[in-house]
Amino acid sequence: MENLKKPEDKDKKSAMTIVRWAGTGLAVGVMIYILSKVGWKEALDNFKGIPWWVFGIALILGFISRFSTWGRWHTLLAASDEKIEAKTSLKLTFAGLFASNVLPTTIGGDVLRLAGAVRAGLSVALSTASLVVDRLVGMTGMVLALPFALKFLPLLQGKPTEGAFGFASASGFFGKIWNWIKKTITSTSNSLKYWLKQPMSLVKALGFTLIHQACIYLIIKVFINAMGEDLPILTIAGLWSLTYFITLLPISINGLGLQEVTVTNLFSALGGISIQTSLALAIFLRILWMVVSLPGAFFIGDTLAGKQDNTNLENNDEN
Repeated sequence: MENLKKPEDKDKKSAMTIVRWAGTGLAVGVMIYILSKVGWKEALDNFKGIPWWVFGIALILGFISRFSTWGRWHTLLAASDEKIEAKTSLKLTFAGLFASNVLPTTIGGDVLRLAGAVRAGLSVALSTASLVVDRLVGMTGMVLALPFALKFLPLLQGKPTEGAFGFASASGFFGKIWNWIKKTITSTSNSLKYWLKQPMSLVKALGFTLIHQACIYLIIKVFINAMGEDLPILTIAGLWSLTYFITLLPISINGLGLQEVTVTNLFSALGGISIQTSLALAIFLRILWMVVSLPGAFFIGDTLAGKQDNTNLENNDEN
């Protein structure tokens, strides 16, 4: 029976890989189309007038955001009976971020974190549950920002709107996405059971998520202002929450291309800023996430090679 299931599983995995590569190619193709329409030179020229200190602030906020995602996961791990050193979870977090934001691979950051956590001495069950809850806490933070996107509901449900493509059919796509978001929120799993017994760990993890989100909103705010346009911080929060849920769709490798197309369309069609600014923002955010994830390059080799953390193994043996 086990052998009979394996070919089916492989076929499903292969089909999903094909879909993701195809989705990535399509999204990148759309991005190239948008760039050609706006103009490559014009898009690059948008960066020339931005003061250097804007990039400096964005870099600092970017790293605070990355450390906050580590703090969220480590807080959840620290609440369990099985312990892991902070430096180990930090290395695994950055290795996962590097895989998700830099490497063009279908091996996600969570897969690397799971493998690394198990090799560090944690049980498969706890490692898996902690990553699921980590995702759910992050999703909860984004759900809290969704009310700020409610004013766009008429547009998302079908009112014509002008997007980066220059036509109104984007509204139908947004309507389908909005329905998918509602289904995703209502179908969250019960993986919180263990941590519900220790609610303070969830509160602390949510606090780290809110810090992470605040950094993203401020980065977008500073960048848009530097380009001579403006959006209220709460509007940015609402638009980014929509971006987050759209890029959860498993149709692109690590959201490559999909995030850029989504940011360009949402911030121009719904936020009201120019396509040139929203396009520059999309490119800038992709580069920034890659830069602040680069420290993971120093740790991903150990994770892929299966290097174990003996200190954690000894500590968990004692427990």
